Formats: sequence, structure tokens, C-alpha cells
Amino acid sequence: MALREVNLIPAEVLHQKYVIRHLFLWAGSLVLLLGLIFGFYQYQRHAVLLKNRPKTTLEDMHIQLGATIAEIKISQQEIEQLSQQDAFLKTLNTNQPFSEVLLKLSDIINAQTWLTRLTITSTPENEAVASGIQLYGYSLSNDHVGIFLNRLSEDPLFHNVVLRYAREAQAQVIQSPQDSKAQLKVIQFQIDCDTPRVNSNMKAG
Repeated sequence: MALREVNLIPAEVLHQKYVIRHLFLWAGSLVLLLGLIFGFYQYQRHAVLLKNRPKTTLEDMHIQLGATIAEIKISQQEIEQLSQQDAFLKTLNTNQPFSEVLLKLSDIINAQTWLTRLTITSTPENEAVASGIQLYGYSLSNDHVGIFLNRLSEDPLFHNVVLRYAREAQAQVIQSPQDSKAQLKVIQFQIDCDTPRVNSNMKAG
């Protein structure tokens, strides 16, 4: 004798449970899919988009630009100072020491001639004659001025020696410590010449 299963639950109830079970299954799948999409969107927003988004605002860019310009100006000033120092050092290396000019003048000048002022004027480096010298002073006679002028012309340190003027003048001299200053007729002169470049413009009295 064969046994047969008999379902006592109505077919409508079974069909309803079947539909409800499938609805939950599809709803769960849909929620899971939406969760994955939302999670991927959040990842794109916080990870990828933030990397590509500018980190600084326009105001920050202006501040950074101002700081960069200030640094550039400081660097330019430092470069300019270094250039000036380099030019000064080159001038020192190429200039004729002023002490040599004074030493040579002390050897050339005679006892009857003395200087009251010495002016040295530097000229641009690219000229052949670098410095001009103006000698102002007095001498007891025109002959002594001529001797001093000839010695200057013969010395290789001085070039283009020119007597600008030589005229009679009055000068105060002290003949001895006990005597007061006395007026003496002398020859006042100015002599111009050139010499290799010296360190700076100087005056000596």
C-alpha cells in the first residue's frame, strides 16, 4: 500500500508565504546594493575628490604669493650687496695704493716747495688713466716750482703733468718758535697730473 503526503495547509497560505519570502530576499539584495553604492560614493567623496580639490583658498594663495615676493626681494638685495662687495674687492686689487703716491711725492718735492692740498679724483675703470691728481701749494720761487714740475714729469708714476697756474701770493710762515707769523711773498701754484687708480677720493692738507 503506497503512502501519499497530503498538505493540509491551504494553497493560498503557501503562496502568500512564498511571495513574502521572495519580497524579503529582493529587498535585502536591494538594500545591500544601495549600501555598496553609497559606500563607494562616500569613498570617492572623501578619499579621491579631496586629493584633487585645492588645499588652499584664494586668500591663502595671496598670502603665499606675498611671502614669495618678499623672499625674492630679500634675495635681490643680498645679490646686490654681494655684487657691490665684489666690485669693491676688485677695485682694491687693481687700485694703486694711496700711500705709494704720497711716498713718491715726498721724494720728489724739494725743501723750498710745500703742498697745502692734495685732491685725488677717481674716474671710471674702463679708462686708461684711472685717477686725476690736483696738487695745490706754495714755493719760494718759480724756479723751485719748475724743478718740482720736472721731477713729476720724469717719474713713471705720474702722467700728463700740467701746470695750471703759478702766481705771486702772500703766505704766513713761522720762521722760529720765538717769532710770530710773518708775511712772505711766495709763488702759489696748481699742478694737475694722472696716475693709476687709487683706492678712493682723498684730500690732504
